[in-house]
Order: sequence, then C-alpha cells, then structure tokens
Amino acid sequence: MSVVGLIVVLYLVAVLLLVAEIFIPSHGVLTVAGLSFLVTAIVKTFQVSSNAGVVATLACMVLLPTAAVIAVKVWPYTPVGRLISPDNPVASARDVGVDVNAMQAMVGRQGTSASPLRPSGICDFDGHRFPCVSEMGMIERGVTIRVVGVKGSNLAVVEQAASARAEV
Repeated sequence: MSVVGLIVVLYLVAVLLLVAEIFIPSHGVLTVAGLSFLVTAIVKTFQVSSNAGVVATLACMVLLPTAAVIAVKVWPYTPVGRLISPDNPVASARDVGVDVNAMQAMVGRQGTSASPLRPSGICDFDGHRFPCVSEMGMIERGVTIRVVGVKGSNLAVVEQAASARAEV
C-alpha cells in the first residue's frame, strides 16, 4: 500500500470512529480513538508534504467544529435522529402523582412561602401546602409569592415583589 493510500485509510477510519460514537455509547473511547487516527493521518500528511499537512490541519480545524454543530443542531430533526432520541414524554397526572389540571388552575394565585425556596420548597395557599420551585433565584420563608406555571409535579413561583418589578 502506498503512503497516500495509508493516509486515506487513516482519515476514513478516523471519520468512521467519530461517526460511530453517535450510535455506540462508548463513553468517549471511540472519540479518543478517532482523534488519534486523525492526528496520525495529519502527521503522515506532513511527512508527505508540508503544504498538504497545513491544508489537512486547516481542513480539520474547520470541518470538525462544523460537523459537531451540525450533529447537535440538525441531527435530532432527521428521521434517524428522531428514532434514536424521541421527544420527551409529556407528564400526566398518573406519572407525577398529582392532578396536573388542578395544579394548572393554581396559575396566577398568590400564597406564602412556607419554607425557603432554594430553589424548591413548600408554599402555602389558603391553608393548603404545595411543592413549589422558584423561577427567579432563592425566596426566603414567609414571602408573598405568585404561581406562574407548573413544572412537573411542582408549582413554578416568583416572589410577588419581584414579579411586580418585572412588570414595570
């Protein structure tokens, strides 16, 4: 096999290993192996011609980040990407153990934080306590809060004074 043939094989194996990392959960082993083959191919390319080595290095510096961005941004929306990583399921009342519709009716209500929310805790609404999560930072105990949404099995709340400042 010629030196050019060896270099082409090294590049192909590098690409094959880097693409295989998407499909085979190897905890980075295939990525390290693929990058090792890529570095070896670049070194071999420099041994053939320094100009070709510079071109190969620059091409890898452009193509690897471009491929990574495409893999992250585009891949999940392809037919194969949707098969591998389907959409997250929507939690129902049976899944979270609470009536999501009843919690949805709480949106807009005011209450008091019964415990510090850092960011999760308990809030009191007319004597009924609900698990809550703070949307904007920590909230101390005894602060007036307002429900702005539902997150899983928790009410998403903001400090009443903070929400008033945000509306101004």
